[in-house]
Amino acid sequence: MPKHPKKVFEEKMTVGDRIAAIIARFTGNMAFVWWHAFLFVLWIGLNIAAGELAWDPYPFNFLTMVVSLEAIFLSTFVLIAQNRESRKNEIREQLDYEVNVKAEKEIQEIKKLLQLLSRTKRK
Repeated sequence: MPKHPKKVFEEKMTVGDRIAAIIARFTGNMAFVWWHAFLFVLWIGLNIAAGELAWDPYPFNFLTMVVSLEAIFLSTFVLIAQNRESRKNEIREQLDYEVNVKAEKEIQEIKKLLQLLSRTKRK
């Protein structure tokens, strides 16, 4: 009996794949968006309110750099997640193929048995 594709895939996951999956799961939801919106409003609001004491005055160059770096890393994690899904689909396709080949062999055996049974009934 073939293994479930999910189990086969999980057995082949590396530590890096597991970390990427955790990050992709966290960043791929609305909580991540709301958390960032809150942080950006807080960052900008505190810097505007601080006036001359602002650590990142308008046009918020440091914030822009941080967001750009985060975008680079997040896009990398999205690509990793897509590659992981692709590998998962390949495993699923291979297992489906194996099941189909086994089923075809069993059908052929059943067909032969039915033909044999049909011949013996006629005699």
